[in-house]
Amino acid sequence: MMRTSKASPLIGILLLLLLVVYLFPVYLIALNSFKPFREIFDSFLALPHALYVDNYVRAWSSTNFAKAFVNNIIITATSVAGVILVAALAGYKLSRDRSRLSWLIYLLCTFPFMIPFYTYMIPLVQLSKTLHITNNPLALSLIYMSTGSFAVFLIHAFVKSIPRELDESAYMDGCSELGFFFRIIFPLLKPAISSVAILYALWTWNDFLLPFLLLTDKEAATLTINIYKLFGKFGSDWDIITASLILSSLPIVILYIALQKYIISGVAAGAVKG
Repeated sequence: MMRTSKASPLIGILLLLLLVVYLFPVYLIALNSFKPFREIFDSFLALPHALYVDNYVRAWSSTNFAKAFVNNIIITATSVAGVILVAALAGYKLSRDRSRLSWLIYLLCTFPFMIPFYTYMIPLVQLSKTLHITNNPLALSLIYMSTGSFAVFLIHAFVKSIPRELDESAYMDGCSELGFFFRIIFPLLKPAISSVAILYALWTWNDFLLPFLLLTDKEAATLTINIYKLFGKFGSDWDIITASLILSSLPIVILYIALQKYIISGVAAGAVKG
């Protein structure tokens, strides 16, 4: 007890320092997004003399930001929805079926989770170019959906915590297996689904490399590509860049805040039951 009480203040201080380290860059970006270009270089660390919101207007209207924003929403929404649907169905069925074939299929589904994505990313890109599906946001969504092995692993583990007696009572009442899944099991998977949603949304929303390789057309570009092109060789419009970074971060921050109460419980259940 004495060791715990002595260590607690030290751990609290370390966590506070880590929080400052992580949030300080975000603070600087948000701070300078409300400054004119010249003021950023004159007083980078100081508070703005006045809230200069024109940066946000220019970032939205003059940099193809709106189109890139829509592309990001399409890619992220379709990818996350596809991963959740497929992983939920697969995780439920493979968890309830106790046959050796089911266990083998589960191992095959989750095996890619152990392989770094970048080891097979280049073949995926080459295949996309061979099939002529580059510069297509929906085609990129399919690639993201193919990496849903972790979602299968998490939901499969979470389903194990749901009593099988629910299945038996539903079937005795004449409920079909698909109807039972969507009416009873799917709502119970909310913590696991929320965890999957935020994890895959974070990846697809912020991913740079795959869109950079596959979405070379200006109309198909995502936010990360759009912001990347704002950096010039000899100079950059930091007022627009900082505003673009804040605007591009807002949707994913809002999603995280909305789902945060389910995330820890979903991951913890997956870790314990898995």
